[in-house]
Amino acid sequence: MNIWKKEQIDKYIVEFKKYYIDCSVNYFTGMSVPSKLNQDELRYLKDNLNISEVVGSNKSTLINDLLKDHSKDNFSLYLINTRQLECEVNSYDKSQSTIFIELARRYFEDNKIFFIENIRSLFSRGYKIKPEDNRFVLDLHKKVKQVSDLDKWTYLRLAVILNDEKLFEKALSKNREIFTILSFKQGKPYHFNFPNLLGVINNAIQHYRESGDIILHAMTFYNRYVEIRKLDTKGTFIKKWDEYLKNKPIQDAEFEEIVKIIFPEFK
Repeated sequence: MNIWKKEQIDKYIVEFKKYYIDCSVNYFTGMSVPSKLNQDELRYLKDNLNISEVVGSNKSTLINDLLKDHSKDNFSLYLINTRQLECEVNSYDKSQSTIFIELARRYFEDNKIFFIENIRSLFSRGYKIKPEDNRFVLDLHKKVKQVSDLDKWTYLRLAVILNDEKLFEKALSKNREIFTILSFKQGKPYHFNFPNLLGVINNAIQHYRESGDIILHAMTFYNRYVEIRKLDTKGTFIKKWDEYLKNKPIQDAEFEEIVKIIFPEFK
């Protein structure tokens, strides 16, 4: 390791310690340094930065403890999202609560602070959903009072069901397709502002064509076809369906497999 790199890491350690003291903003000088280090350089960083000592917390519950202090939100999220810094994520705190539960609670209460991408980062660190996480999310549904609450709860439910970084990331990128299928399952527009399911299916055939087959399957599987045909007084749906079948693109097989995990009744 050259002298310049060593000095850069040493400066990063100094700034890291300062940031723990004052993390009122969501950045600090040199915060991206760990992502640019090779294995030898990361080893030097690990040998010279004792995060537990800086925070004054047990190594196994470090992030659990940090998340309880709202003044350390930016620092906590930085640790979670900086995978090069080793931190335990699968531990329980003294009350047998998990990091996922704390993130989920904060995300549900304030989407601006603990946005859903942080849970994806948690998965990237090797987090595995616990029975407590599943129970927490199911109980959280009782607190849903408005559409935005329902959307956030759905994302958390997807996280619990999929329990995998890549699957969850894919589901997030296909969230509107999932909401479409949920609309058919619930028998009314879910997330969408359409007055009925005719609007939902017309929108899907037009905009989510790479997932058209699985969406149309959901429509028939949940017995919504007859209802939609009755609403389709102008024949718009039938025309769109016919055009889709004639010009159908290659379907997203990966997404179809995810749908079967989310909706196991499809199997």
